Amino acid sequence: MVHWKYDKMIKKCGCCNLNYEIEPGFFTGGMYVSYVFIVAELVNAGIPAFIIFGEEDRGAIIAATLPLVILLFTFNYRYARSLLLHILSPIKYDKSAGTKY
Repeated sequence: MVHWKYDKMIKKCGCCNLNYEIEPGFFTGGMYVSYVFIVAELVNAGIPAFIIFGEEDRGAIIAATLPLVILLFTFNYRYARSLLLHILSPIKYDKSAGTKY
């Protein structure tokens, strides 16, 4: 079985040794953010597919939208976790962090 390691993230910053996972299960909320990304992708791909193929050809609409979601799921998952870290965490950017160590 092949494991793509799409769900693995760096535990600590290599430069300043900052722990990214603030509390256990912090990145579980990333699944909800990833869900929002997937819905947005389905809407953005589904509307043009609906216009092109029409209401009758549902199989073509699904065939046009589903590959996009499958191809972008790893990006969605990682980007959602990163976005969650930037928005909800108390961690603030420090330009001099790399020079302290």
